[in-house]
Amino acid sequence: MTSFVFNNKIMDKIVYKTKNIIIQKIQEGKKRQKCYIIGNGNSLSVDTNNVVTKHDSCMKNFYPKINNDNTVYTVYLTVECLGLNESSKEIAQFVNNLSEGYDRIFLVGHSKCGLCFYNASNYCEKNILLVTISTPFSGTILANKKAVEKKLKFKIFKKIYNIIFNNHFVNQDIMPNSHFIQNMPTVTYKQHINITSSFKNLFSCKNIIDLFLFIMDKFMQINGDGFVPLTSQSSNDAWTINLICSHAKSLKKGLEIIEKL
Repeated sequence: MTSFVFNNKIMDKIVYKTKNIIIQKIQEGKKRQKCYIIGNGNSLSVDTNNVVTKHDSCMKNFYPKINNDNTVYTVYLTVECLGLNESSKEIAQFVNNLSEGYDRIFLVGHSKCGLCFYNASNYCEKNILLVTISTPFSGTILANKKAVEKKLKFKIFKKIYNIIFNNHFVNQDIMPNSHFIQNMPTVTYKQHINITSSFKNLFSCKNIIDLFLFIMDKFMQINGDGFVPLTSQSSNDAWTINLICSHAKSLKKGLEIIEKL
């Protein structure tokens, strides 16, 4: 993958856009049997001409590799997103308005998008398969920049942390004991696959980002994938699959599993 172009990039094939979410159609399936709606937890904003004006600092181009028989949409939260409750209702509205008669719709959310999609599934009228990956159901301390910066003693760690983790308003919803988490209803219907991620040891790291997340995981006593504690990723209403990898790698590995279903 190449780095996301800093601003001024025109996003084509945007099919749904509000002040909270942006949905891009990146693949039209040949058979239209399956539809994947995938949110990776990244944020960006576009102007009226769909030119990118803001985006997460370490963002990458996101084109998940899904068999071309299937239709694929990617979902972004906007930088100005008011919260996960608002965005989840808009995700559900998009799903409910899909005109094509797909055999199965996969709603796949990574990180805070997993929490968003989990909540959205309560409002979905169509038959979906919900997939949550590395999702902070109980929140994560790393979403609270002030709390993290107080604990980080080394300036280099603070600098890297501030580059990787952006302080968006929506991140308040994934802080432990946030109003959103405390009031989010439990999904009690349908199919839900929950994919968790965590480090096993130093050899779980595959690149410099993994190494930084591993250090953060140990230094902050997260006990998870470098961003979300493993205990926070648990969901009692789901079939659970456990991955040994960092938060940064779990979406790609999770999609490899889901596409085989």
